Amino acid sequence: MKFIYTISVRKYFSLFFLTLATLGAQAQSAMSNPYSRFGIGIIDPPGSVNHFAMGGVSSVVADPNNINLYNPASYATLGRTTLQLGGKGVFQTISSDTESETYRSGQVSEVAFAFKKSNSPWGFVIGVTPYSTVGYNITSSSVINDSTSTINRYDGSGGFNRLVIGGARSFRLYKKVPYDNSLVGSAKVLRDQRVREVNDSLYLVSPKLSVGFNVNYFFGNIRNERRIQFNSTRFYGTKETAKLTVFDFDIDAGLQYLMPLSLKWDQRKIKSGVYLTAGLNYLAGTKLKARYEESAEMYLFSNQIETEVDTTFSLPTQTGTFDLPQRISGGLGLFILGTEGKVITINTEYRIQDWSNFSSSFTNAFSSSGLDRFQHIGLGFEITPKGTEEANNIFERTTYRFGVRQTDSYLRINDIQVQQQAVSAGFSVPIMSSKSASRFNLGVEYATGGSTENNLLREELIHLHIGFTLTPHFLNPWFVERKYD
Repeated sequence: MKFIYTISVRKYFSLFFLTLATLGAQAQSAMSNPYSRFGIGIIDPPGSVNHFAMGGVSSVVADPNNINLYNPASYATLGRTTLQLGGKGVFQTISSDTESETYRSGQVSEVAFAFKKSNSPWGFVIGVTPYSTVGYNITSSSVINDSTSTINRYDGSGGFNRLVIGGARSFRLYKKVPYDNSLVGSAKVLRDQRVREVNDSLYLVSPKLSVGFNVNYFFGNIRNERRIQFNSTRFYGTKETAKLTVFDFDIDAGLQYLMPLSLKWDQRKIKSGVYLTAGLNYLAGTKLKARYEESAEMYLFSNQIETEVDTTFSLPTQTGTFDLPQRISGGLGLFILGTEGKVITINTEYRIQDWSNFSSSFTNAFSSSGLDRFQHIGLGFEITPKGTEEANNIFERTTYRFGVRQTDSYLRINDIQVQQQAVSAGFSVPIMSSKSASRFNLGVEYATGGSTENNLLREELIHLHIGFTLTPHFLNPWFVERKYD
């Protein structure tokens, strides 16, 4: 007997790898944020659209219809094979004491594919997501004498991405009823029935532990340029360019725990209940391998065109490392199952990553501004009014989310740590034309941060995240095992 596997999801694979290539190739410089000039840029908050809408809470969340790349333990709780795509846009106002400017930007934020067989304790995921983003354009001017002045321009672009390959397994923490092989006849039939009933009951009410690991490949580059441009063609301008390219691996591990606190039964079925959930994620600190190159040149600026005159300095490509500090995230939550399939979750999370001891092999690769300890506290709320079978309309099947967060960034500039406060909301609505659990996801966040003290800048941001979670119908799976003689 031979076995062949037919794949009815070829178009989804094409979309997955096309988006993967797009994210890996994009410059990530569409954003414009002066704070991205420091360190490795603006570090992207973890989580998909759904986590983003709940105050950035991710380590404790285990959704059977949503891929969570930031806690690999969640892969084991996925219901089935899933394709997930996401993108984000930013509307940002940067203000100083005297003026303000508005910027808009957008980029692909996530593409992931999960391989999960129904009722299997195993789950596997491959995906890619940005880790940090750099994009800024700063201009200042100075006067040398009555006839000569200069314009100083600082430009940065690029960022680092994270390719993720991970797996997880879940464990039910109970001991099965032993089977007595000595029984025969009606005694054996009664014994078999009793064993099935007890084991099924224990399966429903027993605690569950999930364990997972990610192998992360960091790749991408950051490009910084500094120009000095004179207002007279009698003087040559100068341009200094520095490029840092990263290419190395790191790992992170996750745990998730689910424990029933209170259950109500109706004819051997759980009618309602309250569960305690807990999650932990640990990113191992490491020294990432990187390449650094630097050059300087003189140019003539005339009629808005730069013409290179001579290369004044060229540093041969150097290979070295820079620190990626360890990160620890932990969260607790309540999962409340009500009548008619109503589901409520309340989650909170604390995340920390200490950048204060950051070091690098490259003296000029990073800004001399000090880095500090990153801290994040988030609180999220989620509600689905009714289950799929009980709902009368699409609004009752939609999942609604709300959240708040307080974030102390890893940047300390002029002795002030840059902070952000934000409120968020979102929803996941079923795709009605699909006979599956596929959903359209939306999240919106309003955030303020920074300060105008000590010549710093104040931020006011609106983040918009949009995503799709595509899953097959349980009667029409994407991966079908065929058998023939």
